[in-house]
Amino acid sequence: MVIFLPNQIKRALQYIIVMLFLLLSPISAIGNENNLRLLVWEGYTPKEYVQEFEKEIEAAYGRRVKVDISYAESSDDFFDAIRSNKVDIVTISHHTIKDARFNFIVKKLILPFTLKNIPNHTNVIPDLKMADYHVSNGEVYGIPVANGPYGLAYNTAVFKQAPKSWKIFWNPSYKNKYVIGAHEYLYNINITALAQGYPKSSISSFDILNNKEFKEKLKQLIVNAHSLWVGVDKPEDLLGMSFATSWGDSLSSLKRRGEIWKMAEPEEGTMWWIDEYALTHALAKKPFIKKVAEAWINKSLSPEFQVDHLVREVGIYPVVTNITDKLTTNEKNRIKINNMPGAFTDKRILQTTYSQRDRNGLKLLWDKAMKEVFITGKD
Repeated sequence: MVIFLPNQIKRALQYIIVMLFLLLSPISAIGNENNLRLLVWEGYTPKEYVQEFEKEIEAAYGRRVKVDISYAESSDDFFDAIRSNKVDIVTISHHTIKDARFNFIVKKLILPFTLKNIPNHTNVIPDLKMADYHVSNGEVYGIPVANGPYGLAYNTAVFKQAPKSWKIFWNPSYKNKYVIGAHEYLYNINITALAQGYPKSSISSFDILNNKEFKEKLKQLIVNAHSLWVGVDKPEDLLGMSFATSWGDSLSSLKRRGEIWKMAEPEEGTMWWIDEYALTHALAKKPFIKKVAEAWINKSLSPEFQVDHLVREVGIYPVVTNITDKLTTNEKNRIKINNMPGAFTDKRILQTTYSQRDRNGLKLLWDKAMKEVFITGKD
């Protein structure tokens, strides 16, 4: 006998059937924990490592976990993604963890690490393990994965000797022959201030830099650029140029394309960054995926990943000390492996954590300069 039910009852029964299916299915039983969502800079998730990691997790836990990867274009991309529970792991710069704009720790937007799940953390450069910028109440909220410069990269076909100063960006002979980062307003302001002779203590101060002469120099940095790269510098951004601001990501690829680029060491010093993994509050109710996330970070701290991928493929700097036997003499000299515990002093200027006033003010200076160049066409 066929019974014809009103549409509302049909829909109610369909809903109950679907809910029962979800509740009784194996996926629901583990909290739908089958994806690890990363929002990172390009260069930290090579395909072969991701595939290898997925196999390792399945072998260890008998569960398939897919690593979903999205790439950031700006440091500002992370906050909204974290706040809206769209990601599980992020790579954020050391100086943003306690940034007053975000208050990631205070607002409980990121979680402390369970360090026993990350045994390779013991090999991290001592000065970086328990640094103040990622520790709160004795708990660690950031684990470094890589470090490096927002540097002055130069084409050795153009320069037989490395440029000695950031001032070269304002040399009219090189107009339209260099590129800079479009969204890296803090770093661009820092190098402009260094080139003008401001002391390190002043290069991040809005009150000090908010003057006519400085604003004109900042605008000229943009006016004279051939183009502006976004996110991380890519080989096609630098190819054929004389010099550039660079994270260093593109230098290895440029070599494969026939151009040898190197990093200069300007006499004024070089701005330095540390990229750190952080676990988002989306993992608070996903203990298995949190453990998987910590396993991924542990793999990223392995000598193989740090040397074979970061040093040799990407061209940036490692954060662990147990790699000496894997490095060539040239690599040791470039990284200054023997000076790693004190690497962030003197000529390597570690980016500071900004007050809200300074950051907002400096962004205003940059936005105004960009607007004048690209909208009004002033030069």
